[in-house]
Amino acid sequence: MDLGLRGKVAVVTGASKGMGRWTAVEFAREGADVVVVARGAEALASVAGQIEALGVRALAVPADLATAAGTEELFDRVRGVFGGCDILVNTLGSDEYDYLPLAETSDELFRAHLEIGLMAGVRTCRAAIPLMRARGGGAIVNLAAMSIRKQYPTMVAYTAAKAALASVSKNLARALGSDGIRVNTVCPGAILTEGVREKIEQFGPGRWVAPDALAASVGAPSTTEAPTTEEAFLAISRDMGGAGRGLVPDLGRPGRPEEIAAAIVFLCSARAGYITGALLNVDGGSDF
Repeated sequence: MDLGLRGKVAVVTGASKGMGRWTAVEFAREGADVVVVARGAEALASVAGQIEALGVRALAVPADLATAAGTEELFDRVRGVFGGCDILVNTLGSDEYDYLPLAETSDELFRAHLEIGLMAGVRTCRAAIPLMRARGGGAIVNLAAMSIRKQYPTMVAYTAAKAALASVSKNLARALGSDGIRVNTVCPGAILTEGVREKIEQFGPGRWVAPDALAASVGAPSTTEAPTTEEAFLAISRDMGGAGRGLVPDLGRPGRPEEIAAAIVFLCSARAGYITGALLNVDGGSDF
């Protein structure tokens, strides 16, 4: 299927790892030139090399999008190299802070989540929209989270930031339709990214869930076998909301970052030309 992305310019934030990296590479596979943005220069250079190996242009911009200066620097580079952009994908969200209940969440921590999970997206949208208007249209996808659909008391600040970003997306979709700019939101469920896998394996899956607890969480007989990384992640996901209300996927496995990337790239493509203002779950059935 030709997605009609050849020759387009896509800006992907949070592109040094995980879902952002997979999304950037998927755009390149479809023939788009890609601007990759994150704070880590070395990791971005690796992604840019992967993109260029697919025969398209890549621009790596190390920038801190939690600041207005970082956003300005990014779009100065985009204009200077490509003259504008057709697509913006915001995958940024903090993975550096503990997920805590509200009583243990400081004002500073809340602000940190809002800066990276909300305001970074607001700023990049604000900067990209004039460039898309100049090209006669475009597409924006903001990454939210399944926690905005199923609330978890230990993810209050993170979820608040992502819920606000989803609201911004909905408002922009209504405001920008006449400009030919579509805006959608993707809500991933339990996605086993490289970073999550590394964190689990660093301490061993048994560090995160005991075999007996794992067996109980999946309704299986008691076992003394150590859980696999995937099993440990599923058990952690089940426990996130308490009382069995976690991100339990009906498909019985964690999601893969490339599956999120595929959904994002489709939403930005000509094949999704009549989709705007949508909030798409990519969660293996976790929201039922």
